Amino acid sequence: MLESLSCFYRILSVTIMFMPKTIYQLFQALLILVLISALFSPNSVKAQSTGLKYTVLEGDSIDSIATAFRTTSYRIRRINYIPDLDYIYPGQKLLIPGFDDVEGEVIRVKQPFGNSLTGYFSSLHQPLSLLTRLNFITNVDQTWAGAPLYIMYTSTPSVKEIPVTEGLTGLETAVKLGLSKWTVAEYNNLPGPWMLLPNTSLWTPDAGSVEGVQNDSAPDMTVSPFPLLQGKTTEIITNAPAEGASLSGSLRMSINDSLGTDSNYTSTEFPLHFFSSDDGRMVALQGVHRFTKPGMAAMRITTTYPDGSTFSYQENLQVKTYDYGLGAPITVDESYIDSTVTVPEWEMIKIIYQEAPPTKEWTFGLADPSPSEGDWISRYGLLRSYNDSDYIYFHSGVDFAGNNSTPIFAAAAGTVVLAQDLEVRGGATIISHGHGVYTGYWHQSQIDVKVGDHVDAGQTIGMVGGTGRVTGAHLHFEVAVGGVQVDPLEWLQGMY
Repeated sequence: MLESLSCFYRILSVTIMFMPKTIYQLFQALLILVLISALFSPNSVKAQSTGLKYTVLEGDSIDSIATAFRTTSYRIRRINYIPDLDYIYPGQKLLIPGFDDVEGEVIRVKQPFGNSLTGYFSSLHQPLSLLTRLNFITNVDQTWAGAPLYIMYTSTPSVKEIPVTEGLTGLETAVKLGLSKWTVAEYNNLPGPWMLLPNTSLWTPDAGSVEGVQNDSAPDMTVSPFPLLQGKTTEIITNAPAEGASLSGSLRMSINDSLGTDSNYTSTEFPLHFFSSDDGRMVALQGVHRFTKPGMAAMRITTTYPDGSTFSYQENLQVKTYDYGLGAPITVDESYIDSTVTVPEWEMIKIIYQEAPPTKEWTFGLADPSPSEGDWISRYGLLRSYNDSDYIYFHSGVDFAGNNSTPIFAAAAGTVVLAQDLEVRGGATIISHGHGVYTGYWHQSQIDVKVGDHVDAGQTIGMVGGTGRVTGAHLHFEVAVGGVQVDPLEWLQGMY
């Protein structure tokens, strides 16, 4: 372009040199301006019709798309001829720079629950190298269920999942499928049959016709709330396994359960107890400790088949902070915060909370344990300071107003598993409601039940008092799920 302008300039200069001097100088100045403008104008971009395309979704912006694909807003605008930063709309197809060697359309999905990242990628039957590149994944342990993922758009392949159970070799799996072990490896993009490892999923074009192979699709799973929140109850719902098989699992979190004696987090594994629900699915309830470290929690689900073989997978769940606020500083006798007293008492109660009887005895949440309905004087989760300490403690329940003449009601039907006087909790009663759900009633002046009693919802079990670590008479009401004290308000509101 510059050479053409230069040639044009020389010809025109010869033509106008015979003009009057003033007009000649004017033309010269104009031509110089044209040449300068050509030097500094942006190069034209050749129209690009191939490459990686992304369809804009509601809520997308050029900045958010650029961040997702590790590029810049300027490059996206330039390659797509977008004059205005905000000039995009849902349904618009954009070329994504940096993927010139990739042909097709990329879509955004969420990493599904109930499947590991590698298992999910394998089910798509797309090159693993491309999927990790699209999502800039360098470590699968840094991803979590529910996280946004980018995959290539394609028609859903007619494949079935074949779990390679523990104790079943790759050769045995291939024989049951009626295929060569090399064929199975090739279809699943494995370097060889030695990679047909236990606790991994294989995918075949037509697994439905294979006899003797467990080939149900990975169970649909929901986790609520998601992400996991400090101090809340997590509900995990999944499809029931095949007839005769059982489901179990665990959730590993980093928690501080030291009662103020230590500032470190400890990796702790909580068993997940699955029970059948009214709709035929499987449900597990698990509390998230108030002092759980934000980040990742590792969930592992295991299916045990009638022949004793097992299939397990693991996926990460995200844990986030929940702000419950600060409580007023409290002054108590030093013996009530002495770790030689507080820790053994809590360890004894934790052992009780770990059991998960199979019979569910509550319906639609819990009822108020006090006639002072909704009259709370302190709520769950508040950070607490005792005797001018740092805010290293938290309130593990809800406090109801009352006095020695105020009755205490069972929040739901259940079995009494503890009824005695304790040093910190005073007059204490614990009721098991099944499935790992417990309610605790502290500081009682009178206990009207004994261990082993079965109580009905609303039955009087004692009287409010001022025993144990208190500054005045009240009922401390506590809910524990899966061995963890959780926010009782959600249960009183009928959320579970």
